[in-house]
Amino acid sequence: MSWTKAVVPFCGLLVLVSCTFLSLEAQQSPTYAEEYALYQRAQAETNQQKQKELALEFVRTYKQSELDPHISYLYQQYLKTLKDGGRWQELAKAAEEFLQYRPADASAAALAVEAYQKLGQPQKLVEFGTRLYNQNPNAPTAYLVAKACQSVGDMAGFEKWAERTLRHDPDNLEMLATLIQSSWTAQNLQKAAEYGQRALKALANAPDNEANNQVRAFAYRAIGENAYIQNDFPSAQSAFEEAARLDPKVDFAHLRLGYCYWRTAQLDKAIVSFARAVALSGPGAQEARQQLYTLLRQRFGNTSAATRYIDAAKQELGLK
Repeated sequence: MSWTKAVVPFCGLLVLVSCTFLSLEAQQSPTYAEEYALYQRAQAETNQQKQKELALEFVRTYKQSELDPHISYLYQQYLKTLKDGGRWQELAKAAEEFLQYRPADASAAALAVEAYQKLGQPQKLVEFGTRLYNQNPNAPTAYLVAKACQSVGDMAGFEKWAERTLRHDPDNLEMLATLIQSSWTAQNLQKAAEYGQRALKALANAPDNEANNQVRAFAYRAIGENAYIQNDFPSAQSAFEEAARLDPKVDFAHLRLGYCYWRTAQLDKAIVSFARAVALSGPGAQEARQQLYTLLRQRFGNTSAATRYIDAAKQELGLK
């Protein structure tokens, strides 16, 4: 029997039958009779708008009540109607009204989060998502808040919520890849490398396909760059070789490999790597061309072979 039908006559009185017994303390509350009477009015009201107003009157009048779960249920029916009708602005406003008096109501908070997501209001989404997460920590809510922070350029907030997402979902590649990128952009290469290692661990048993290999390559580039700036060139070379193998059409790994090979006097390999970076015409192409010409002059006394090396690189990379 649903609780909404659980009001039955008994000795001339109405007794509420619920899934939990009302505590003795609640029954002895000085205002309990008034609370119950107002609840009865709300429960019996057939006009949903009026029922909603009575539920709001209840939570405004009584700071806390044993009847709160039932009042919340009535209010959720109104909110659900707004949601089902796609009336997102009204839903957000109505959910906020209820939360003003019952800030711990998880159902209203969840609907507010959904409404602000639909409305494209990330700051509100962060506010209510934070509230919802504090009540019930989970990956989906943390992910929503992380993405909302990212959308407004709050990278510190994004990193905090991305970490919370990973606490529940450690193999979330989207969060890991974005954390690699944000740490790298902030020039915190050690942190970027750490996230790279975590991404590789998450992908340890994942199949080899283009999408997974691109993430693996990105992770290896972060690991390689951290080793490179620390002058650990053997480790950098190993990481960049893996990155170039997994995702050969990103010029950065080839550029760095050119430098690594040059430092160990592997000039032929360095020339080929620089030529590949030039052929890909990425952000590092101009730098790679300069180093390619320098190496060719050092090795052959002129740059006449540059076109041949670049054409060969294009052929190898499937660019012509």
